[in-house]
Amino acid sequence: MIIPNTNEYTKLKAKIKNPYFKMNINDENMSFIYSLSKLFNISKKSFINSLKSFDGLPHRYEIFLKKKNCTFINDSKATSFNATKYALASTKNIYWILGGLPKKNDRFYLKNFKKDIIKSYIIGKNVNFFKKQVKNQINYFIAKNLNKALIQIFKDLAIFKKKNNSILFSPASASFDQFLNFEKRGEEFKRLSKYHVKKYI
Repeated sequence: MIIPNTNEYTKLKAKIKNPYFKMNINDENMSFIYSLSKLFNISKKSFINSLKSFDGLPHRYEIFLKKKNCTFINDSKATSFNATKYALASTKNIYWILGGLPKKNDRFYLKNFKKDIIKSYIIGKNVNFFKKQVKNQINYFIAKNLNKALIQIFKDLAIFKKKNNSILFSPASASFDQFLNFEKRGEEFKRLSKYHVKKYI
């Protein structure tokens, strides 16, 4: 059984010259991987060098577009709140798109993240579930689909006028109410984001 030492990886993290690993969202997995590498007697130097050219996987906190003061993040793989909370913890000034087919008995605990969430945008066919999870905690808008969510976000960007905005698509639910799978859902978010950026920014 491997018990990762998070402190060891945290000390090593500063030496990794790859912005993908600067985000806290990767720390838990990377602590495990670093502990595993030591079992195989892989040196620190080799471990660090191997990560220089690593690109993050699609749909997993994928930063795919930056325009002016906006960063667009595709985290479509997040199919539960437990998965989404890592994205929320790693992001500031969040315009958060969520919604889809919720996991049974899932609950959203936003206390530690709500200060960083400017507004949320609920999509999908289970609006009432997500509305119940976020109301009285954060500001929300019922968008129903990705296109309407992004249109409203661009309107709100002009109102809130924050710097370093993050448009985060981390649905905290499965995709099957509106999409074939999370990959199709993520690709549609990226397509619509690029389309609306040309139109609004």
